[in-house]
Amino acid sequence: MAGLVLEAALLPAFKLAGVKADLLMVVLSIYAFLKGAPRGAALGLVYGLLEDLYLARFVGLNALTMMVTGYLVGLSKDALNRNNLLVPGILAFLATLGQGLMFLLVGHLAGFQYPWLAGLLAVVLPVAFYNGCLALLGYSFYQGGATWVARKRKIGSPS
Repeated sequence: MAGLVLEAALLPAFKLAGVKADLLMVVLSIYAFLKGAPRGAALGLVYGLLEDLYLARFVGLNALTMMVTGYLVGLSKDALNRNNLLVPGILAFLATLGQGLMFLLVGHLAGFQYPWLAGLLAVVLPVAFYNGCLALLGYSFYQGGATWVARKRKIGSPS
C-alpha cells in the first residue's frame, strides 16, 4: 500500500520524458529476483490488484500481467549473479517492457483499442528505462544495507 501511495503522491513530481516511474514494478522485479518465482507471482498479483482497484479500470488486467511478470523475473533467482548491481536494473527494464507488452496484448484480446506503437514509444520504453535506473539505485541501497547489517552482526554490536 505504501508503494502505491508513494507512487501516486510523490512520483508525479519526478516525471522524466513525460512519464513517471512504476515503483511497484521496480519493487516487484527486485523482490522476485531475490525470492523466486512463486513469491514474485504472489507479490505481482497483489500489486496488480492494488493498481487495478486504484485505477478502477480493467480490473484484473494489471493483476494478470504483473503476476506473470513477477513469476518470470523470479525464474532468474538462481540463474543470475546477485552481486552484480546491473542485473536488477536490466531485469526491471525487461520486466517493465514485458509487462507493458502483455498489458497491450491482453487488453487488445479483451477488446480494448490501444495505439500500439505510440504506447510503446511514448510510455512503455521511457518507463522501462526509468524503472531500470531506479532499480539500480534501489538495489545498491539494498546491498549496502545488507552489507552493513552483516558487518554489525559479525562484530556483535547491539545497534
